[in-house]
Amino acid sequence: MKFSLKYLLIAFFLFPNLAFGLDVEKAKSFVVDIGNQAIKILKIPVDDKEKRKSELQNLLQEKFDMQLISKVILGGKVTKTASEEQLKKFSQVFELHIVKIYSSQLGTYKGQVFTINNTEIKKKDAFVYTTIESPDYPTTNIVWRIREKKGTPKVIDMQVEGVSLLRTKKNDFAMILDQIGLDGLINKLDQMNQISDLKIPGE
Repeated sequence: MKFSLKYLLIAFFLFPNLAFGLDVEKAKSFVVDIGNQAIKILKIPVDDKEKRKSELQNLLQEKFDMQLISKVILGGKVTKTASEEQLKKFSQVFELHIVKIYSSQLGTYKGQVFTINNTEIKKKDAFVYTTIESPDYPTTNIVWRIREKKGTPKVIDMQVEGVSLLRTKKNDFAMILDQIGLDGLINKLDQMNQISDLKIPGE
């Protein structure tokens, strides 16, 4: 009994994730909640663009680790030399950039069904495999990469039909960073965020 207790305590203090880490059911429940919130956004009338953007931003802030995503997109070379103020500003304008793009591209609700197909735990991350099916559109496959932050699950990447959001945005911004640096990228995104909304599909 003492032997078992000893190693239980070692596992608790040295490897806390083994005892209380992200498990399959927790990851699945977390992604189901994301799907439900996304469908609620699709049901918001297309002419209420501000509410759609506000709800999408709430979803990002609640479910996504935007600070980590921002740092990964910038890359280690940039984040090591950037100030906290620069990193904070980039995270803010990048979040608005994502909201602006996807609030215009989400479309409207037309019977889409969000399904969890499989969940895998790999090291400290969970990978949740899902599909979105609709009578009017081809099936979309999305893989959500989930990691706990201070005991709370957060999305750190998503792959849509095998294309990673992190990898795509990192590639998009790499040349801009090389040419005009982090401040230049921040200013460029800030300017793009001021452009009028794109037409929402289904309007």
